[in-house]
Amino acid sequence: RDLEGVTEMHPGNYIFYDTAQLAVGSCDTVEDVAVRIATRVVGHYPPSTLLIDMGWTAQGGGQGKEVFYGEFTNAPDLRVRQLKQEAGEVESREGGAIDFSKYPVGSVLMFAPYHSCAAGHCHQSLKVMADGKLVGELEVAKGW
Repeated sequence: RDLEGVTEMHPGNYIFYDTAQLAVGSCDTVEDVAVRIATRVVGHYPPSTLLIDMGWTAQGGGQGKEVFYGEFTNAPDLRVRQLKQEAGEVESREGGAIDFSKYPVGSVLMFAPYHSCAAGHCHQSLKVMADGKLVGELEVAKGW
């Protein structure tokens, strides 16, 4: 509200938030995080692993391993176990068997990343969604 005396400011990702900011209390819930990576289930490995088409090249270089790289917002019972370059392994939060009927091959999971800036920079554009509909697209600036 008052910037008197401020000589420098680094607002960071306050317009997006991410699960790192959620962890330190900058926002209240994962619903406050504006960035999502849409990823498809591409394989089932019974009894306890899903393969997804989101690797570290889609989510920002593998940051946040200690907190499972982020959170699935439409599948809170799942977490990322490991990211490879172009794929990820997903397990249940409890570590037990996954009910694969809830996540058929081809289904889409929405992922809130650990670092939204790094994740956004991995893509050519950001899709702007409202009420489940595409309403715009923002080109990602590359380089410094």
